[in-house]
Amino acid sequence: MRCTLVIVIMGALLVAVTGQGGRYRRPTRVRTECCTSVNRAVIPNIKAAKIQNALPPCVEAMVFTTVDGKQYCTDPKAAWVPKVLRGLNKTQ
Repeated sequence: MRCTLVIVIMGALLVAVTGQGGRYRRPTRVRTECCTSVNRAVIPNIKAAKIQNALPPCVEAMVFTTVDGKQYCTDPKAAWVPKVLRGLNKTQ
Protein backbone atom coordinates (compact mmCIF):
# COMPACT_ATOMS: atom_id res chain seq x y z
CA MET A 1 0.00 0.00 0.00
CA ARG A 2 2.76 2.43 0.97
CA CYS A 3 4.75 1.63 -2.19
CA THR A 4 1.67 2.24 -4.33
CA LEU A 5 1.06 5.60 -2.66
CA VAL A 6 4.67 6.66 -3.31
CA ILE A 7 4.38 5.63 -6.95
CA VAL A 8 1.11 7.58 -7.36
CA ILE A 9 2.63 10.70 -5.76
CA MET A 10 5.78 10.45 -7.88
CA GLY A 11 3.64 9.99 -11.00
CA ALA A 12 1.53 13.03 -10.13
CA LEU A 13 4.67 15.12 -9.60
CA LEU A 14 6.11 13.93 -12.89
CA VAL A 15 2.92 14.86 -14.75
CA ALA A 16 2.79 18.26 -13.02
CA VAL A 17 6.41 19.07 -13.89
CA THR A 18 6.33 17.87 -17.49
CA GLY A 19 2.88 19.36 -18.09
CA GLN A 20 4.31 22.87 -17.57
CA GLY A 21 6.21 22.61 -20.85
CA GLY A 22 2.98 22.68 -22.82
CA ARG A 23 1.94 25.99 -21.28
CA TYR A 24 5.26 27.73 -21.90
CA ARG A 25 4.87 30.48 -24.45
CA ARG A 26 7.82 31.12 -26.66
CA PRO A 27 8.65 34.76 -27.23
CA THR A 28 7.51 36.13 -30.55
CA ARG A 29 10.05 37.32 -33.04
CA VAL A 30 11.04 40.91 -32.57
CA ARG A 31 11.31 42.75 -35.84
CA THR A 32 14.21 45.10 -36.00
CA GLU A 33 14.12 47.76 -38.62
CA CYS A 34 17.60 48.89 -39.43
CA CYS A 35 19.93 49.59 -42.30
CA THR A 36 21.34 46.39 -43.75
CA SER A 37 23.11 48.25 -46.57
CA VAL A 38 24.23 51.82 -47.22
CA ASN A 39 24.47 54.24 -50.09
CA ARG A 40 27.07 56.97 -50.73
CA ALA A 41 24.73 59.23 -52.75
CA VAL A 42 24.08 62.76 -51.52
CA ILE A 43 20.68 63.12 -49.85
CA PRO A 44 18.84 66.46 -50.33
CA ASN A 45 16.59 68.28 -47.81
CA ILE A 46 17.93 66.64 -44.65
CA LYS A 47 16.30 67.69 -41.38
CA ALA A 48 17.74 65.11 -38.93
CA ALA A 49 20.46 62.51 -38.61
CA LYS A 50 21.32 59.66 -36.31
CA ILE A 51 24.09 57.10 -36.22
CA GLN A 52 23.36 53.39 -36.36
CA ASN A 53 25.96 51.04 -34.90
CA ALA A 54 26.76 47.77 -36.58
CA LEU A 55 25.02 44.86 -34.89
CA PRO A 56 24.26 42.14 -37.44
CA PRO A 57 22.16 42.12 -39.49
CA CYS A 58 22.40 45.92 -39.14
CA VAL A 59 25.42 47.73 -40.58
CA GLU A 60 27.17 50.90 -39.47
CA ALA A 61 25.20 53.73 -41.06
CA MET A 62 24.23 57.36 -40.83
CA VAL A 63 20.43 57.48 -41.02
CA PHE A 64 19.22 60.75 -42.50
CA THR A 65 15.61 61.89 -42.29
CA THR A 66 14.43 64.31 -44.95
CA VAL A 67 11.84 67.08 -44.57
CA ASP A 68 9.19 64.81 -46.11
CA GLY A 69 9.85 62.12 -43.46
CA LYS A 70 11.73 59.60 -45.58
CA GLN A 71 14.80 57.90 -44.10
CA TYR A 72 17.97 57.02 -45.98
CA CYS A 73 20.84 54.77 -44.94
CA THR A 74 24.13 56.38 -45.83
CA ASP A 75 27.75 55.37 -45.46
CA PRO A 76 29.02 57.46 -42.52
CA LYS A 77 32.43 57.65 -44.24
CA ALA A 78 31.02 59.32 -47.36
CA ALA A 79 32.90 62.56 -48.07
CA TRP A 80 29.81 64.81 -47.90
CA VAL A 81 28.48 63.56 -44.52
CA PRO A 82 30.64 65.72 -42.17
CA LYS A 83 29.60 68.94 -43.93
CA VAL A 84 25.90 68.06 -43.63
CA LEU A 85 26.30 67.16 -39.95
CA ARG A 86 28.00 70.51 -39.24
CA GLY A 87 25.09 72.27 -40.94
CA LEU A 88 22.56 70.32 -38.87
CA ASN A 89 24.40 71.16 -35.64
CA LYS A 90 24.28 74.88 -36.46
CA THR A 91 20.53 74.84 -37.04
CA GLN A 92 19.70 72.92 -33.85
